[in-house]
Amino acid sequence: MNIPPKKPHFFKPIQPGFKHGLKIPVGFLKYLMGQEYIEHAILKRDSKRWLIKLNDKRFEKGWGKFAEQNDVQLGDILVFRHDGNMEFDVCIIDSTHCDREYAEYLHEERGGGLIQC
Repeated sequence: MNIPPKKPHFFKPIQPGFKHGLKIPVGFLKYLMGQEYIEHAILKRDSKRWLIKLNDKRFEKGWGKFAEQNDVQLGDILVFRHDGNMEFDVCIIDSTHCDREYAEYLHEERGGGLIQC
């Protein structure tokens, strides 16, 4: 018997062209049933939030700002945990195979809040 996870995850390895957008995997869409027509998602990291415009289940407008402010780089792996209502906690695994830690320091200097796309 398969029991669906309460907070499903997906991961994306960062590849060339990532700054233009990032597609939600087709296999993950089953967890988004009933949310097909939602136009925005919220990405969360270290108590900071980014409003991201969706286009055909692809993170687009606002994604570049998220990637820049979190220093997303080629070779990183991003883990997205769906908390419901198109909100995702994002964990960035860098080349050391560990969660990138310095974003919390940047957050303390800049303050929290929702960053618009």
